Amino acid sequence: MHHSVKNRLSTEQGISFTEFSYQLLQAYDFKVLHDRYNCKVQLGGSDQWGNIVSGIDMIRRMKNADTEGQEDVDPHKLREETAYGLTIPLLTTSNGEKFGKSAGNAVWLDSSMTSVFDFYQVSFP
Repeated sequence: MHHSVKNRLSTEQGISFTEFSYQLLQAYDFKVLHDRYNCKVQLGGSDQWGNIVSGIDMIRRMKNADTEGQEDVDPHKLREETAYGLTIPLLTTSNGEKFGKSAGNAVWLDSSMTSVFDFYQVSFP
């Protein structure tokens, strides 16, 4: 991720604040869901692995923030938080392109957004 951000910053297009801070925002979102609704698992495509791991790390670090920097902390007294991440391979088109909102080819379960005809189409080589 570091190299892709660096590369984007050096282009004329640049990178938006939202795109730059997306990992932090998604991590915080998982923490809020964990704290408020006892959400233990975040599921996402394989391209979201870093964002999901960041959320797990944020949950753990914030629960143990009062002990950070202390050298005499008993590691057995640290609060373990149950938070897991699960990634699945991305769905791709027959050309290998990613399916999704950002790619402009999302498949929606709402028939007003993806027709039943389009939903069930199968392309044969």
